[in-house]
Amino acid sequence: MKSDGPLHLDEQKVRKHLQIEKLIPAMEKALIDFSAGKVTQPVRSVITVDPPGGFFGMMPALTPDGLGIKIVTFYATNAERGLPTHMATIFLVDPETGAPLAVMDGRLITEMRTAAVSAAATKLLASSSAKVLAILGSGVQA
Repeated sequence: MKSDGPLHLDEQKVRKHLQIEKLIPAMEKALIDFSAGKVTQPVRSVITVDPPGGFFGMMPALTPDGLGIKIVTFYATNAERGLPTHMATIFLVDPETGAPLAVMDGRLITEMRTAAVSAAATKLLASSSAKVLAILGSGVQA
């Protein structure tokens, strides 16, 4: 099968296609697969970039559905430059061949994934008798 290279999705294309209604069930499945030992996910590897006091993180994972890595940077001083403090790129490969499949802007994916995992975990772990939910936090990491 001929390939023209990996699919490239910038943030605008990600925003067009990523839907929270589909992401929450996907995160439920990911949490269940992780708990069942079906996911290989080493601890995040981080390089401190000092100065300016940032970090470069690498997060690979192998799931029953795919293989990839997220590269994320955090530079607090970017806020002063009018840039996002968190930036990310997600690289997916075919787990059978290692062929590159996609390179995606990961900033919005990271933000939406954080919210979707919170929703999925609440659904999966909340007591059936719970009546109140408190959500504390702020910013992209909350």
